[in-house]
Amino acid sequence: MPKKIGHESQYVDGKSFVSVKLSLIEFEEDGLYFVYSPALDLTGYGKTHEEARASYDVGMEEFLKYTSNKQTAHQVLENLGWKISRKKAITAPSLADLIKNRSYLEEIFTEKQFRKTDEDVSIPAIV
Repeated sequence: MPKKIGHESQYVDGKSFVSVKLSLIEFEEDGLYFVYSPALDLTGYGKTHEEARASYDVGMEEFLKYTSNKQTAHQVLENLGWKISRKKAITAPSLADLIKNRSYLEEIFTEKQFRKTDEDVSIPAIV
């Protein structure tokens, strides 16, 4: 069972996992640093880049715990634009689709200095 989720987050509950690739956008605004996952609409922030990553890790871990415990991961991911098939294939929305649907993401790309990274993340299997 995978132990790492995103930026060093931990999630262990004995269930099976599916690996997905997530894009993370890192940027600074008004003296704060942000780490943002457009596919999960999840943000971490802090006074330093390290604090922002740690905040993101906590948010990711709590998101996974909550949706797993409440058995709402399938519904939440579909609401965020994910494609989930009966064959247990889970696909995050494309960055192009996310930019179309989230004006603030377009603002980040057009008005801010940013860095994009791709991360493999293990999420609980939901199908």
